[in-house]
Amino acid sequence: SAGVFRDVINSIFEPGVNRGVLVVMNCAFLGLFAILVYLLFATRFNLHVCALTVIAVLLFASIQWFIVEVSASRSRQSSSESPSKRTPKLKKKKL
Repeated sequence: SAGVFRDVINSIFEPGVNRGVLVVMNCAFLGLFAILVYLLFATRFNLHVCALTVIAVLLFASIQWFIVEVSASRSRQSSSESPSKRTPKLKKKKL
């Protein structure tokens, strides 16, 4: 859709990764997995195609894990910054 395409183009000018980029990346991996499954059956489970399929699955899993961890880190960071902004600084007493 136009919204996803617009998100991908806008992500060039923004730090981080937005939702549109993730959708396009997941669709690209879906296409890769479809081709690899077809090749598995067409080549009668050739060792090289099996290895490529395993590598692709592990790459996809590691990217998804990394995205989840970055999101969790950002939410922890934003929640830890909120109370510190509310807490007033203590004044030092002179002796």
